[in-house]
Amino acid sequence: MMIGMDSGNHQRVMREISEAEAAAPKDWVFIDTPAQLSDWVAEMREGLANSPDKRCCLDTEADSLHHYHEKLCLLQVNCAGSYALVDPLAVPDVDELLALLDANELWFHGADYDLTLLRRTYGWSPRVIRDTQIAARLLGARQFGLAALVKSHFDRDLCKASQKADWSRRPLPPNMLSYAVDDVRYLLPLADRLVAGLREKGREDWFHQSCRSLQDDVAARDEAPREDPWRVNGCGRLHPKGLALLEGMWVWREGIAQERDLPCFKIMSNKQMVAYAEQFEAGNTALMPPNGWRPRWKQQFQEIVASVLASPPSAWPQRPKKSKGRLSEAQRDAIDWLCNERDGIAKGLDIEPSLLGSRSTVEDLVVQRDPIAHLMPWQHELLFDALNQALTKA
Repeated sequence: MMIGMDSGNHQRVMREISEAEAAAPKDWVFIDTPAQLSDWVAEMREGLANSPDKRCCLDTEADSLHHYHEKLCLLQVNCAGSYALVDPLAVPDVDELLALLDANELWFHGADYDLTLLRRTYGWSPRVIRDTQIAARLLGARQFGLAALVKSHFDRDLCKASQKADWSRRPLPPNMLSYAVDDVRYLLPLADRLVAGLREKGREDWFHQSCRSLQDDVAARDEAPREDPWRVNGCGRLHPKGLALLEGMWVWREGIAQERDLPCFKIMSNKQMVAYAEQFEAGNTALMPPNGWRPRWKQQFQEIVASVLASPPSAWPQRPKKSKGRLSEAQRDAIDWLCNERDGIAKGLDIEPSLLGSRSTVEDLVVQRDPIAHLMPWQHELLFDALNQALTKA
């Protein structure tokens, strides 16, 4: 609340601000009927045919921070400078829009999540994508979020207040709609600057390969449920007793989250569960559930602990066997040497070393000796001499 203002006046001021935002001129359309979508797509198809600029932009918003089942809640589209916000909750069939985007060069920023969401929702993978985040990183940007790039290139401040909002709510307030449009408003002028920089440095082909690689990575991901989805990050150091409690907590959390239609982390975070499991296997069996939990949850938590204690150790989950064998001393030395060489090459190019391959990738290169399977052509070209020397050392 604003200082010196009572709740009634505060609500009045906020209402006036919302009304002013709603009355402000808009250069975008909100589409929530099939007829509106068909008309806009037809208009864009004609406009793009007569425009020298054949590029489109796409961004998405979802509700993963607010509901158990994540769903696509908004599509932000820019076709050569014409903006539309499409409501997929009201218009589930957007095939004609996807066909329009597939017929043109399609730009994203940080496309990984968007591509995953689009694939899951529509079974659709764009024909070809371009990603301003990838372009910025290949030019050496260390702050490559959209807001940081817009500030750097255009001296404009993007409001990110709606970034974690619930996009499934309807109607969407004016400030959230404005935020959504801004996510595609600056992509094309930003793309112009980034592509010019890539061409100047001779890295445009790196960019195209990297965008293709991202598409392939998203498409190759196995969307089937994992065999043991309860094995969350951080559980690798746990032993069977702790794993048994972790599994019990995970199954319970899933049920509560689904029952209350909440994201799992709002019930209990992965980090919390792993911490409890570590305490449990260290001998602390009198675990106290988190403060603020309702009595039923606390009772169920204690029942999980008691159930694990009553079960035989033979029923506890086992630690997974490591898929990678032990590295030889020569291999470890070769990996360290190649990482140092990679870092030096990256420094000379003023890019992050990880763009040339993570340490895990370097380990695979040394152990499996198959650069084609792990590197893009531009990466292989830059690492070629160093890789050959590393393999002789291993």
